[in-house]
Amino acid sequence: MTDMDPLSPQDLVRRHLTASPFGSPLELQQILAMIPRLSANALHARSAVLRLADNEHDGQRFVFVVEGADDFSAVEPLLSAMTRREMVPVLVPDLRSEPQLAAAAPARPAAAVAAPLLQHGSFLGTLCLFDRERGVGFDEEDVTLLATLATEAGIAIENARLFREAAARAAELGALREVGEAITGRLELPAVLEAIVAGAMRLLRSQYTQILLWAAPQERLVYGAALGPEADRVRSYAYSAERGINVAVARTRQSMVLDDYQASPYALPEFPDVVATITTPVLFGNRLLGVLHSHTTQPGKRFTGDDLHLLEMLATQAAIAIENARLYAEAGIRAARLRALGELSRTIAAALDLQQVFDFAVKAAVDLLDLAVARLWLLQETTGLLTVQVSAGDPDLLASPRQSIAPGEGITGRVFSRQEIAVLADAAREPGFAEREWAAQVGLQTVAMVPVCVGERALAVLSVGRRSRRAFHPDELEVLTSFAQHVAIAIENARLFRDRERLATEELLRLRKISVLNEIGSAMQGTMQLDALLQVILTGVTYGGGLGFNRALLLLVDDARQVLRGRMGVGPASGEEAAVIWDDLTRQSRPLREIVAERAANPLPANALFDQLARSFRIPLADGTSLFVRTVREARPFRVRRGGDVPVHPAHEGRLDVDEFACVPLSAKGKVVGVLVVDNKFNGIPIGDEDLEFLSVFATHAGLAIENAQVLTWLEQANRDLQRSHHQLLQQERLAALGEMAAHVVHEIRNPLVAIGGFARRLVQRLGPREPEGQYAQIIAREVDRLERIARDVRGLSRESHLTLEDSDLHLILQDCLVLFAEKLASQGVHLRLDLMEPLPTLRLDRGQVKQAIVNLVANALEAMPRGGTLSLASTERRGEPGRSGSSEPLRPDTPQPLWVVLSVGDTGGGIPADIASAVFDAFYTTKETGTGLGLALVRRIALAHGGQIELDNRPGEGATFRLWFPVTESRVATAS
Repeated sequence: MTDMDPLSPQDLVRRHLTASPFGSPLELQQILAMIPRLSANALHARSAVLRLADNEHDGQRFVFVVEGADDFSAVEPLLSAMTRREMVPVLVPDLRSEPQLAAAAPARPAAAVAAPLLQHGSFLGTLCLFDRERGVGFDEEDVTLLATLATEAGIAIENARLFREAAARAAELGALREVGEAITGRLELPAVLEAIVAGAMRLLRSQYTQILLWAAPQERLVYGAALGPEADRVRSYAYSAERGINVAVARTRQSMVLDDYQASPYALPEFPDVVATITTPVLFGNRLLGVLHSHTTQPGKRFTGDDLHLLEMLATQAAIAIENARLYAEAGIRAARLRALGELSRTIAAALDLQQVFDFAVKAAVDLLDLAVARLWLLQETTGLLTVQVSAGDPDLLASPRQSIAPGEGITGRVFSRQEIAVLADAAREPGFAEREWAAQVGLQTVAMVPVCVGERALAVLSVGRRSRRAFHPDELEVLTSFAQHVAIAIENARLFRDRERLATEELLRLRKISVLNEIGSAMQGTMQLDALLQVILTGVTYGGGLGFNRALLLLVDDARQVLRGRMGVGPASGEEAAVIWDDLTRQSRPLREIVAERAANPLPANALFDQLARSFRIPLADGTSLFVRTVREARPFRVRRGGDVPVHPAHEGRLDVDEFACVPLSAKGKVVGVLVVDNKFNGIPIGDEDLEFLSVFATHAGLAIENAQVLTWLEQANRDLQRSHHQLLQQERLAALGEMAAHVVHEIRNPLVAIGGFARRLVQRLGPREPEGQYAQIIAREVDRLERIARDVRGLSRESHLTLEDSDLHLILQDCLVLFAEKLASQGVHLRLDLMEPLPTLRLDRGQVKQAIVNLVANALEAMPRGGTLSLASTERRGEPGRSGSSEPLRPDTPQPLWVVLSVGDTGGGIPADIASAVFDAFYTTKETGTGLGLALVRRIALAHGGQIELDNRPGEGATFRLWFPVTESRVATAS
């Protein structure tokens, strides 16, 4: 056969197949693009179209057109559809003659041939050729050739697809291997979960991936890890236990692919933009660990079976990695528990403070076992009750609803009595659980209680709880038992150590008591002056080297007045002052005897605030509501805490303003002579039983010393009174002689003075005030008036006082006196202030003498205010002893104390100098140029003659107030009642 011989169709097919690259491992797209071109060349067609009909390329065309060829794009779909229906090659000599194609055929004659692409009985597409070159139509040989080409093309397409799928599978397996290595290369669960979702997102090329873990005790899904735009939102999302695709996969343990999520029964309204999902369970054997999920919000995006296969393989690796992480975490927990037990053992060995061991034990239990609360109930030997010793956990669970439980009471008490572990699955519904109502309120679910025992003796109960339903594993109960054993050892060691320490402390305390009492006793023996002795006592009580209290005050019994009177107080007025004092004493570090000696030599200033508070106490011994009085009556000490059982009188002990104080009686010779009160206001140190016992011993010595000092003071006072009485007797004798002589002299000069005064006043009336003689006459008249006044006062003092008593209204007498001074009040610009009690009892008075006394007091007040001021006149009732300015009390007919009417005359004239205030009532003592010094002496004599007294309240720099006390007779008291 020569080169010019015509080729058969088989030779042509063979030549083109040999020359074509169909059998080479090209990319699928390259194969699809070459088939139309090679087919057109083989059959000399001007146009060729390859239309694919598979799912991946449904409707996709690959076209080859010779330049200048007609457009067959309209008729090609019709020819392809006809070929697909008949599934055999089709030959069309003229497109216009074929009824099915004529409408879309070109205007000129054109032939066409088409063949289906089949592979293993599957339809892959059609291959259509149009308009053979040189105007020659297609024949049967062309049909055969095209069929052969279609067969070869189908084989080539299938091979390319298989090659591509193999390459893709190899890439997927490689990616899956890399993802698996990334997952298995991590041991911490959070890192493992993050690697899983990152690998799933890489394999599926999706927008969002998450893994949810299965919480078996609650039978619900919880967040594990997530990647994608919605990752932040789902971290806090509460996954429902009944709805959603993730829950369905977890319940059925079957993978699911949803191509149309919104139309599925698993769609949730919280995710309206989700288009398609793919979800698979994560199983380790038959145990569900969680759910691996991915979804897309891209329209048209779907997940394939290959995607599901990859996700399931990834889930298998994820299950292994999660289980490994769990085992690793458990190993870490076991190691942490062992470390905690070791640390607890070291703490027990090193700690001397039992509370430190308790704190460490309960806190370690909370941290290691993921507890909400841990509480230690310790048996108190004094009460026989289990009380809460320490708590740890969530802040809102630390306060126990009950502070004590009796052994055998409730489950906690039974655990203690029976020495058996108890576990509660639902504490809020356990009838025997004493705290079940509280558990329901705070959401406490599972509870475990372990006895703390030494041998066969129970010491305490360790109670722990969770807010979740997760049950206590046997390993956890074993850990709690180990903790309880260590705590028991610590309690027993502490008991032994406490016994030894108690014995040593008692011995040291005994020595300290002896030392302190010896030092203070020596200091007390060094003085017999009462005030100095009180300084020594209070200094010893408050000094750090002594009894060491912050503040102390002394109240002494006044038998004559039947009151408990505050005598002295020692202590800082504020926390800042206390800090300064303590710092000074700490730096100096002086012995107690030096501090006591210095304080005795240099007493505290009288204006010290706490000393003023102490001296302000005046409590009647008849007042049984005062704790201080109870201390005197019952002769026993009291320790008072705020809110305690011992009542406190707010006007007496309440003024101390402290949370705790103690008061002990000062006894001597079987009688209570006073009360010693102490507190720790500024450092807050509690006053213990040993402190109270020590204070009581000290108070006994102090009471004897005070009694001796009071006896000495009484003797000294009696001696002074005797000397004063002797002096007064001599003075009275001299005054009697002087008075007799003064009366005679006054009688002799009175008549001449009257004559001189009368003539002088006549001369004043006749002579003008501008004439020298008139001025001389005024001087004579004025001096005669002064001499007459002196004579009258001397006569009043020299003669015996005879009262003419009658029922009198003191206010009317006062009114008569004020009339005399009305003009002078106005001229001096003095403001009158009246504070008169209404009604005032009727008094038995000598009206003339009382009027003279009031006139003298008002005149003195006006002389003290020449440039104006305020004259204050007040009247009131008082009970008790005269001469005291204490507060008045309501009228009570059953009281034994006398009733007085007190008239006060006060001025704002600057007061009386302090150095002469005590002499203002002495006869002939005056600081005025024209005064006689007899006015106040006469007032005092009138007050005493009425059975009353006069009292001076001097305020240097401000003014002075004189108070006249007049007694109210018993009949007047009854009438007033």
